[in-house]
Amino acid sequence: MTITTEQAVRLVEITQRKADELFEELIAELRRNLESTAQLATTEPTASVAGDDPSEAWSLGTTALSGSWEEIGHDTGVTYPWPDGNIDEYTDFVSYRGTGDFAGLTLALGFLANGDVVGFFISAGGSKRGITYFFPTDDFDTTREKISMIRGGGPRGRSGFAPGEALPKSYADFTTDVLRDRKAGKWNVQGVVASESDSDTMLGHTALQAFLRGLA
Repeated sequence: MTITTEQAVRLVEITQRKADELFEELIAELRRNLESTAQLATTEPTASVAGDDPSEAWSLGTTALSGSWEEIGHDTGVTYPWPDGNIDEYTDFVSYRGTGDFAGLTLALGFLANGDVVGFFISAGGSKRGITYFFPTDDFDTTREKISMIRGGGPRGRSGFAPGEALPKSYADFTTDVLRDRKAGKWNVQGVVASESDSDTMLGHTALQAFLRGLA
């Protein structure tokens, strides 16, 4: 059977229309997933809440870990898109390889111009995932300290820890404080405190939060 030029054009047009419909459906589905993820990411974290579904629980373990970190890379101008659509650009992005209990783990610290620091898990394939977020404390000018929320509470291990609530043994050697007490407007949960130059504490906290999520 011979296909005329006109028939060929119609077939191409049909194929194009179907492909456009497919891509529109895919884009709509991706946007729905992005909106759902953004809602989860921007929901104010809470302290341990009774009644959480224990399925798909995160687990931090009960052992204190020790190890050190070796710097393996230093970049500038690195960007990272968050689920809510915001894109950060880091003035410095420093990568590290863990040793001791952290052996085999690759992390990074991304430094923002406003003083915030993001701790990243780096996969074997090189993709990055923001895990921890350090805010300069309200008294940063005098203390030079930053603070980051500790997750791992609640039946699912995804909540924070209320003030005075026992923290996992793995956080025994960290300096901690109440996030809201050190950063106005933040959540009433406990956080890790680190000086602005204390990369070991920031990386240790990021490593524990990566273990909590089962990433390492």
